[in-house]
Amino acid sequence: MFNDLTIVIPIKKPPNLDLFISENRTLLQSSAHKIIIDSGGGRQFRDAHGLGFLPLIYEAKDIPLWEARKFGYNHTVTPFILNIDCDVVLPLEYIEDALLHLQNDKAEAIAIHFEPIKTGHLEFGTSTWKANVLRKLYDYSRVQHGEFVKIGANIWTGLSSGFCECTYMWSKLLNSGGRLETLCYRAKHLK
Repeated sequence: MFNDLTIVIPIKKPPNLDLFISENRTLLQSSAHKIIIDSGGGRQFRDAHGLGFLPLIYEAKDIPLWEARKFGYNHTVTPFILNIDCDVVLPLEYIEDALLHLQNDKAEAIAIHFEPIKTGHLEFGTSTWKANVLRKLYDYSRVQHGEFVKIGANIWTGLSSGFCECTYMWSKLLNSGGRLETLCYRAKHLK
């Protein structure tokens, strides 16, 4: 199942990369492809031979988060992509269920809430997508200050308070007729 998955991990000033690695060890040692984009602080992945999860691609580039993600998407060869930030712990069951939903064509993207839940907030940084959909929709670099983004009855102004990559990508997906699901698992932020 994990052979069809690429994990895209942008790293920049991680709060505790050793804890991220230890808490996500099973996922990182899975058969999934890994693309690590290191903009500072990710050298443990460069030397990961002994840890059993040598990445498919390790790229050291000092670039913004959105550009790091886009780099990962452009180098993905699998049908599914997992976004995970280096300060997140995921339950393995979320990934397994997300892949089942995506393989059974029940959605184009699968989100997960964080513990504690923030009302009305979905995280894009931790989500699982059909790769062809994500590559087609991902153009976050084109967001201009003052641009309006609409999701349902809510309208945000680009780069203003309450607007983020999450809001932008969910709006792109929903406005394209795509389906977004949120599974009942909870991710945790590392401190």
